[in-house]
Amino acid sequence: MLGSRRLLALVVFTLSVIAAARAVTHMDDLPAFIAIGPGYVVQAWLFENHRALGGAGYYATMVVVSAAVWTLIILSPVAAIRTVRRFTKSHR
Repeated sequence: MLGSRRLLALVVFTLSVIAAARAVTHMDDLPAFIAIGPGYVVQAWLFENHRALGGAGYYATMVVVSAAVWTLIILSPVAAIRTVRRFTKSHR
């Protein structure tokens, strides 16, 4: 069985993938462009280095990278709070 942290990360990543996949098709909308922004930057970097993927790889790169970045952004405060709580409890 998955631990609570892994399950939370999996749920957040899955929701981020769904949001990023929807955002790819609506890039004329500012919130959608913000959601897909990290993947767009990576894809632009790959294009500049002549390693860009075409077709489905283009969309997959944008969706997966964006979902991973947003998952890390969302879960970083959770990890920080748990670390601070563990640190303060051990020094009492």
